[in-house]
Formats: sequence, structure tokens, C-alpha cells
Amino acid sequence: MNWTIWNKSQPAPLELLMEADPSEKQIAKYLEASHVFQLVDANEIIGIICLLPLNKQQLEIMNIAVQPSKRNQGVGKILLEKAFDYAAKNGFSAIIVKTGNSSIDQLAFYQKNHFRMQQIVPNYFTKHYPDQTIIENGIACLDQIILLKEIKS
Repeated sequence: MNWTIWNKSQPAPLELLMEADPSEKQIAKYLEASHVFQLVDANEIIGIICLLPLNKQQLEIMNIAVQPSKRNQGVGKILLEKAFDYAAKNGFSAIIVKTGNSSIDQLAFYQKNHFRMQQIVPNYFTKHYPDQTIIENGIACLDQIILLKEIKS
């Protein structure tokens, strides 16, 4: 496996990005300003992580996605470790990630990787995805959960 940086002159790997974010419109809003790292195995992108600097101290994980056939094999953890390393080397003190109240697996994944819940934004998904009803695990995705991990340089 090796890392590549997404070249903004190339088409975005939308199919993979949409595994984590169902809206091409939302992806387009953050993709150009993000640092995008792709994990490649046998010439196939198996994982991707988009990091958006919010300020000099914080990065936000805007998108993290793993090819369905590569899930539960540690690829997500490798992607997070890349983000932690990038943040530490570039002087960031924290990484935040936002997910939905119904994203049970994602909430467990982030907490296992030392993210802590910081805030709940009520009705975020009903406001920002008005044309979509998002259901995960039999639960309506309504509220946004913000998690934070402190980075040690």
C-alpha cells in the first residue's frame, strides 16, 4: 500500500467519496480546499481522507471513506493515523470530525480512536440535506455529532 495526494486537475473519486457523503454538492464545497490523501493498493484507491484546515490550530476531517471490500481490515485506522501524522507535522493541535446521530459504527470507530464528543447540532441534516431522508441502522439521521481529538506535536 502507498499514499498518493489527489491531484486537483484529475477527476475526484466521487464514487468512493459518496460512500461517506451522499451529496455531490456538499463534496464539491469542501474538496478543492482540502488536503486529500488516497491509500492505494494494486493501483486501486482503497481509502481516502479529506482534511480541511479550519484555522491554524484545527483540521476537520471532511470525508473518510474505505472501499466496501476493504472494510474491517484496518484501513480506516490507517487513514486516521495519516491525518494524525499530518496534523502533528504541520502544527495543528486538534482534529474534529462531524457525523450523524444515526451513524453508530462511525461514532464507535472515532471513539475507539480517541475522539471525544464535543457538541450536538440539532436538526443539522434536515436543514442541510432537505431533499434527502437519511436512515441508518433504522434511525433517522437528524442531528450532527461533533467529535474532537487533541494532537500532540
